[in-house]
Amino acid sequence: MILLVMVISACSKNVTQRQTAYFNDFEGDSSHQLVVFGSAGRVDTSTIYNFNNNKVFGRFRDNAILFKLDSLPKHNVVKIEFDLFLHDNWKGNFLAPGSQFPDIWQMKLHNNPIIVTTFSNDSNPQSFPNDYQNNMINNPALANSWGVFPGVCAKQNLSNGTSWYKIEYITGHTGSLEISLQDVNFSAGNLCSKSWSIDNLKITAIYN
Repeated sequence: MILLVMVISACSKNVTQRQTAYFNDFEGDSSHQLVVFGSAGRVDTSTIYNFNNNKVFGRFRDNAILFKLDSLPKHNVVKIEFDLFLHDNWKGNFLAPGSQFPDIWQMKLHNNPIIVTTFSNDSNPQSFPNDYQNNMINNPALANSWGVFPGVCAKQNLSNGTSWYKIEYITGHTGSLEISLQDVNFSAGNLCSKSWSIDNLKITAIYN
């Protein structure tokens, strides 16, 4: 009796795993995991706003949003994405009299700036999609915008009063997650003159 033993081996590829760790379109009136701060500290008032027949998280001026996730699925890469709406009189790289910097919007990851930029809803140039810095090349107003909508206050009757951007950032990462979004160095004015909001905040945990 002859016993034949066959050993079959096969190589397998590592498969990238993706899991949505967080998603919020704010349609349920929930700001879960998001905290808003103003100059006097934490802001506890409602921050869900009706815009363009949808609910968004906003509107903000002289504010910072802090987002924290203490537990994510197994990952070594994280992808952060959301819609950013810039309402009314954003003037890009324009320097107000007596100011050293324009109105800046920034995003931080674990308190490290990863986006520091400007946006324009008028004829002034802007820095986005690049960071704002000295001796940079100006980009035209609305560069890389996904579209425009009417403004909500100062430009509520103008079709290009709000600009819409898709923000996406992907980076190597482990552990918990902390993101902050804020406006910086805003010139004189109020919430009607300019503001911003976000929608469809999504965090994807990726493991390679």
